[in-house]
Amino acid sequence: MWLNENLIETIKGLDKLGRCLKELYLGNNRIKRIRGLDALVSLEKLWLDENRIESIAETGSGSNGLNNLVRLKEINLASNRIESIGMSLDGLISLEDLNISNNRIGNFKEVLNLNRLPQLRICTFQDPHYGENPICNLCNYQTYVLYHLPNLTKLDTLYISDDAKAFADATFMKKRMYYNMRIKTI
Repeated sequence: MWLNENLIETIKGLDKLGRCLKELYLGNNRIKRIRGLDALVSLEKLWLDENRIESIAETGSGSNGLNNLVRLKEINLASNRIESIGMSLDGLISLEDLNISNNRIGNFKEVLNLNRLPQLRICTFQDPHYGENPICNLCNYQTYVLYHLPNLTKLDTLYISDDAKAFADATFMKKRMYYNMRIKTI
């Protein structure tokens, strides 16, 4: 179902499509909160790009409209105002492809929240079409992501070779040893 560019502010009225809707495109609207998706238990692809979403989880409740989407394989949250991932994607046990580019994610700890997604293979923090997150400008960004998300096959639209993964592992371990020695010295 394509509902792009319709000035939609709230997701509603989709309950009766719960068992048959597999793809939902809600890009370039005015959506601020992810809700109204609970009944879409067969959904495999969800695009919420270019909206006004500030938080994946509902403010104050810790829950979100993604909790029941256990079959979801792809989600596009690019070009929103998201600063934190937290545990908001933990229920997406089938998620393989996450595009969260051009948001406000600027902390490495948010990458650690993604290692609880067992099927995640494609992760995009920077995309030529949408832009990048502040995290992409941090020193050793790619090394950190590849080390902590070893199952990735594609990062930021680029395929990852086994050599690149091995290099990231070695580099991360060397840096960890270096910083541990500095801490002991201090």
